[in-house]
Amino acid sequence: MDEVSSMGTVARWAAQHRWKLGVAGVVALVILATLTLFPQPGPPRGLENGDFANDCCGTLALRDGKMTFNDKAIGHYTIGRDAAGPYILPRYYVGGLDGVGFEVDGARPVTKLRLDRLPHPLNLLIPAYGKTYTFKRQEDLLP
Repeated sequence: MDEVSSMGTVARWAAQHRWKLGVAGVVALVILATLTLFPQPGPPRGLENGDFANDCCGTLALRDGKMTFNDKAIGHYTIGRDAAGPYILPRYYVGGLDGVGFEVDGARPVTKLRLDRLPHPLNLLIPAYGKTYTFKRQEDLLP
């Protein structure tokens, strides 16, 4: 919006407030640089690593965000914690299949796989239809 001064000159809004726009731009750059150069550290990785076995289903391995089941890659997962404790949240549904086994399904909603503790969990609980499968940690065998 243009304004006419008592001298008859036209002053533009942007010309009057150019320094404010410059300061806002500098502040935005400083904030962006701070977030980029000093990112917040994420949760430590590898606290859940291990091999977990169940008699009915086989072995589930967790390694730095990657999950395998009976040596077949399932996908990635994230670690979280809520009021019920620590959990693994896989990218795909991992759970029981109608009481006859174990399935990985990309079409079903994912469920939290519960850990009994972090670090070094001893049990991994996988929900199924009205049942929970307990996968127990398999300790590494020394040569």
